[in-house]
Amino acid sequence: MNGWQRWLQAPQTHWLRKLLFQLHLWLGIGFGLYVLAISLSGSALLLKYRMYEWFEPKYLQQEPAADAVPLEGDALMTRMAEVYAGYELGFTIEASNRTDATYIVLGRDGEYFPHYFDQFSGLDIGPANPWPIKAMDWTADIHDDLLFNRTGRRINGVGGALFVVMGITGLIIWWQGRIRWYEGLVILPNSKRAFIWQLHSVVGFWSLLLMLAWGVSGFQLGFPEVVDRFVSWLDTNPADETRPLASTLRFFRTVHFARIGETELTRWAWIIVSFIPTLILVSGFILWWRRVVRRWLKRTPAVA
Repeated sequence: MNGWQRWLQAPQTHWLRKLLFQLHLWLGIGFGLYVLAISLSGSALLLKYRMYEWFEPKYLQQEPAADAVPLEGDALMTRMAEVYAGYELGFTIEASNRTDATYIVLGRDGEYFPHYFDQFSGLDIGPANPWPIKAMDWTADIHDDLLFNRTGRRINGVGGALFVVMGITGLIIWWQGRIRWYEGLVILPNSKRAFIWQLHSVVGFWSLLLMLAWGVSGFQLGFPEVVDRFVSWLDTNPADETRPLASTLRFFRTVHFARIGETELTRWAWIIVSFIPTLILVSGFILWWRRVVRRWLKRTPAVA
């Protein structure tokens, strides 16, 4: 049996698969926590618009009476100056509807604090960015830049490239041989394989395009100049907007930012889909723990 025949019929015995399996395994172990952080923070970001709906106090807490008259113009600014004594009154957006609050940016010592103000009661409603929104902004900074600005974004670019390597190696080792190849496509209730193995294999296969889109676009966001030079080098007509490579990269960015579909259903679908890397990582960790760590612990004698 030559190498190609061995790969088709018994890939588990092929040296290349063994090598790629180890690469896939140690990449998962080596930066698994990083993938988990990026995946969960990305999932949380898809709830950002909901967080603003839930926690931004841009509406009045009580609907004003029909005969209530709101403060406007100079009277409004005078009252806000009294309420926010010690702060500089900055950018202001007066309410356009009776149930809307007035938006005001306060300044002090070079810092700025956006707030909402009740123009009927003449009282402060609260900060425009309460702690849940601040937490969301902090999460966004982790996902985008790992809290390290441009350096963190470049680290994310490297992470995107490694993520692509994990996806490609996972696809190659997914092949179970000509007889059992279908086992990696669906979860079979009577399979000899454990459910967690089937879950890892099936989800990994069907989500490969998503993995490539997330990884490639992550690399592009980290190293845009490198990608631009590469695209320009390959494309003979830079003015052509239908260039295959440029179009593919735009599509990957669209997937990365979940911009396909603007309905409520598609938004929640993207949130669910965004947990796929977490699911694959956790299932892979469980497989590694069962097959390697637990067996090693059983063979290790207890220390008296």
